[in-house]
Amino acid sequence: ATVGSNVIFNVPRAAVNFNDGFGGGSRLQANLMFNTCRESGDHGAFNSWDRLPYVTDVRQPGVASTLPAWNDFERNFIVSNYGADGGCFDNDDGSSFYELHHNLCVFGGFKSDFDGNRKLSHHNLYVYPKVYGAACFKEMQALPPDGCAEGFYNNTCVLDQPNGTYFDIADSACPGSLAYGMRLGNNTILVPGGAARVSCGHHVHDAAAFAADGYDHGTTISGDVPTVAELVEWAETLLGMN
Repeated sequence: ATVGSNVIFNVPRAAVNFNDGFGGGSRLQANLMFNTCRESGDHGAFNSWDRLPYVTDVRQPGVASTLPAWNDFERNFIVSNYGADGGCFDNDDGSSFYELHHNLCVFGGFKSDFDGNRKLSHHNLYVYPKVYGAACFKEMQALPPDGCAEGFYNNTCVLDQPNGTYFDIADSACPGSLAYGMRLGNNTILVPGGAARVSCGHHVHDAAAFAADGYDHGTTISGDVPTVAELVEWAETLLGMN
């Protein structure tokens, strides 16, 4: 199924909700979503859960499997205002096999929660993001086992406060678990003052030092915060509007 080219606004909860993943293979493309969660909270502008496996042949026609096809989300413009405190993309309760790329998220970051795996955020622009507080992304679970890694890479995240939070990973085995449970790297973090922090296993680190220690290869932390005009230009390029 494809949900595409819609304008969704002034809704009581999420603009789009995927209730269980079934066989996967869904697309969310070129939608504008804002003014969501006006009568609720603890939710994102997009929300999903995936609590039960299903046997389907969606991934490979004619071959029954509990492995779903990848869900593909691209070139959506999402504003996480009102009660959308769970971020831009709220992949909750077992959500798995999501590829989120080339999206513009304003006021909302990326959230991964409760026993899901293989959710990949890359080539997105996050502007002043929040996930239950300011952060580019929050991984609110133990990281998945080898072969099922989550991902946050090649994204640009613009924070609005000095020494803001780049990410918060709750896994008590972090940073050791990053080697198998999270593809992390090549992100651009733009923050006033040029310093950000990360929380890894409930221990706070300087983000630049964390990257220099080899846990976040290629990520840069910079105080070169863009102007509003520059952000608009980046957004138009990302969404193919120019």
